[in-house]
Amino acid sequence: MESSFADSGLDDIQYLIHLEAIKRFTEDNKNVQRNVEEHARNWLDAMCEYQSHYQRLVGIAKCTLLRNAADAQKSVCPDQAPPCIASDVKMLASKIDSDKETTILDQQTIEQCRIKLETGHRARSLLRKQQQNCADNHEALKAVHASVELVENGLETAILQALDNPVSELPPRESGKNVDSS
Repeated sequence: MESSFADSGLDDIQYLIHLEAIKRFTEDNKNVQRNVEEHARNWLDAMCEYQSHYQRLVGIAKCTLLRNAADAQKSVCPDQAPPCIASDVKMLASKIDSDKETTILDQQTIEQCRIKLETGHRARSLLRKQQQNCADNHEALKAVHASVELVENGLETAILQALDNPVSELPPRESGKNVDSS
C-alpha cells in the first residue's frame, strides 16, 4: 500500500514538473513572440525612415538637375553644363545608393548621451550582479540540502543503533524521579 502512495506521489511530482515545464515553455514562447513583434516594428520604422530620406534625396536630385539645366540655359557656353550636371547626378546617385545617411552630430549631444548611458542605463551590470547572486544562492541551497541529508542520515544511523542496543545496556534510571507505572 505504501508503494502505491509513493508511486502516485512520484506521478504527481512528475505531473507538476511537466506542468511547470509547459508553463515556462509558453512564457518563453510569448517572450520570443513579443521580441519578434518589437523587432518587426523597429524594422518597419527604419524602412519608413529610409524611404522618406530616399524621397527627400530624389527631390534634391531633381532640384539639382533643374538648377543645373537652368544654369546651362543661361550660360554662354552650353558645352560646359552637361558634364557639371552629370557629375552632380553621379554624386547624388552614389549618396542614394550607399544606404548610408550622413549625419552630423553635435559633440555636446554625443557627450550627454554617453553620460546618460553610463549613469542611467546599468541593466547589463545589474544583470551580471543578479546572475552572480542567483548562482551563489543556488550553491548555498545545494550546501544546505547536502547538510540536511547528512543530518538525516546521521539521525537514522543513531536511531538504528539505539534500537539495536538491548535494554540491559541502557543506563539505569535515577530512582529520585517520579515515574508513572501506567
